Amino acid sequence: MPRKSKGARLHWRKPRSGREGQWVILDGKIERSTGCGDQDRAGAEIKLQAYLAEKHRPDWRRGQPADVAVADVLAFYGQLRGPELSHPELVGFHLVNLLESFGDKTCDFIDGASCRAYVEARVRGRIGKRAVKVGTARRELETLSAALNFAYKEKKLIYPVPVTLPAKAPPRERWLTRSEAARLLAGALGIVPIAYDLKTRKASRWARRHKPSYHVARFILIGLYTATRHEAILALRWSVNSSGGWFDLENEILYRRGQGQTQTNKRKTPAPIPENLYPHLRRWHRLTKVGPVEYMGALIKKEKTGWNRARELAELGEDVTPHIMKHTCITWMLQRGVSFWDVSGFTGTSEKTIRDVYGHHSPHHLKSAKMRFHGRNLGN
Repeated sequence: MPRKSKGARLHWRKPRSGREGQWVILDGKIERSTGCGDQDRAGAEIKLQAYLAEKHRPDWRRGQPADVAVADVLAFYGQLRGPELSHPELVGFHLVNLLESFGDKTCDFIDGASCRAYVEARVRGRIGKRAVKVGTARRELETLSAALNFAYKEKKLIYPVPVTLPAKAPPRERWLTRSEAARLLAGALGIVPIAYDLKTRKASRWARRHKPSYHVARFILIGLYTATRHEAILALRWSVNSSGGWFDLENEILYRRGQGQTQTNKRKTPAPIPENLYPHLRRWHRLTKVGPVEYMGALIKKEKTGWNRARELAELGEDVTPHIMKHTCITWMLQRGVSFWDVSGFTGTSEKTIRDVYGHHSPHHLKSAKMRFHGRNLGN
């Protein structure tokens, strides 16, 4: 019995004699080079997305969901809408798993039962290379929903096809205390405790015992002082550019979005550079070439290896991810009594999100309601 095809996917082709290693696209007996090396997985995902769009030529017929293939809808979305998104490589990654499940189905097959079956299969590892969390399966179904809605708006489908999504995970509330942030920064610099107080069980002496990762330390300070997102921090440069934000040290302004980049729902608004961060930036400008978070003269793609080492040296759990810098900055600002409006404007986060997710950290949270319980006329 012939083995079931795994569909188009990325495969790392190890270096061979006279040839460097690179990501290739495998689709049955077909192998196509992407020209992307080990450090450019995102570029390879985009090439895979383009290959899938080229492979599937949509046949819309009369636009009836029973006649339109899901593969055609996904290819149409990946070819026209995907490149306009802030992370087109994620679309390519999602398409691979969605095609594995829905690729041979028509749009009328998509209903609550099929969506729940997809989530269960992804969580159990029956679709894709490994098992994932419910949140990952939800984001992939969101891509499917976006593709169906895009096809409907472009009049390729005569009516919309709803997608049933699993319940959204509660927002993360983990943030760092001042001592935890200090330990994390020390871990990035290779500094660890070498002596403890017997009564308090707290570190009494610290020393550098490991090689410092200065780019991680800079990443931590920028995140704590500006609440900028992970990817946006890594893309920051010292001069105006079109691929990411930059620091205008002369006018003391942080531009989170590159010149000409379109605004997305992940708002990247300009903000004044905090006073405590500014002296560090002036010093880093003299020490670095491209941007503050660079390693060996080049910006890094993702803060992972150095971050994990700093977190382990600080003895913090795996829930301390790079995104926790944004949560911590917002929480600290609210604890200091900064208004929701000012926090929203400075961090580029909607005031509704600030109020709903972080509002309870503010000392002014529902203060007027609390004060109503004073007076002799209470209850009359």
